[in-house]
Amino acid sequence: MQSSPTGTPSTSALLSQFQSSLKSFGSSPSTFLVVHTTPSFPPPPSLETLHVLDSSFNPPTRAHLRIALSALHSNAYPKPHRLLLLLATQNADKAPKPAAFEQRLAMMTVFAQDILDEYSAASSPQQSPVGEGEDLAVDIGITKKPYYNDKAIAIEDSGQYAGKATGQQPQQVHLLGFDSLIRLLDTKYYPPNHTLSALDPFFERHRIRVTRRSQEGTDWGTRTDQVQYLEALATGGAENVGGKREWAERIELVEGEREEISSTKVRNYAGNKEWGKVESSIGTRVREWIEKERLYEEHGEG
Repeated sequence: MQSSPTGTPSTSALLSQFQSSLKSFGSSPSTFLVVHTTPSFPPPPSLETLHVLDSSFNPPTRAHLRIALSALHSNAYPKPHRLLLLLATQNADKAPKPAAFEQRLAMMTVFAQDILDEYSAASSPQQSPVGEGEDLAVDIGITKKPYYNDKAIAIEDSGQYAGKATGQQPQQVHLLGFDSLIRLLDTKYYPPNHTLSALDPFFERHRIRVTRRSQEGTDWGTRTDQVQYLEALATGGAENVGGKREWAERIELVEGEREEISSTKVRNYAGNKEWGKVESSIGTRVREWIEKERLYEEHGEG
């Protein structure tokens, strides 16, 4: 596959690949598919941890990068590990606009190389991601499932990450912002009974790493509010809607960056051709892709 001097794969090759993958996936009974891997080697025979960063990636930003790197460098999860960037082709809250799915998958692919570069640069020789059977790869995946618990099941059922000898599944660690945690624990997403009991299998097998929102927001409140939200879960505050106290032990709350990056602002910067601001928010490779493909032009403010 042809690449630009900065490592961006050929536009036509990537878009053609993803258009084909999306079409075949849409007409198949499958609910999860890995469409690309960087670098292209399979999961290890006994994968221990699968970090799952699930987002609309519209576009991928440095906020996504920090969330991924923070988890990958954490000693809280056993290795070998792997990262899955996951895009839902059916979203519970958002319509697929303005960037088409194949464009988002392409941006995720070039973004994966940014993750690998920064992960390698920050790793000591003793912690090197290359060697000792510890090769790190980033998978680009798609799912038809809009809800986290169903996505986790779809990933498992695909058999993509099962141990070759034992069939054992790795523990999934879902990487969320605090606003996504609130949606995860909102009963409106679990019809017809609208209780959180549907999440019990998810929390029995998997974990959540939540990045605290540093700026106050209507949905998540202040830093103190976010801590108290988890404390309430731990003391039975969600039991009346099917939640369990022990779930709080499966949720790790970590600090976020003081300056947050908004995808909406990035789209506006791109629409106004403020490429310096775009690059500072998303990095060179993704900025090159957006500029080359003239994405988000309709977001210009004049």
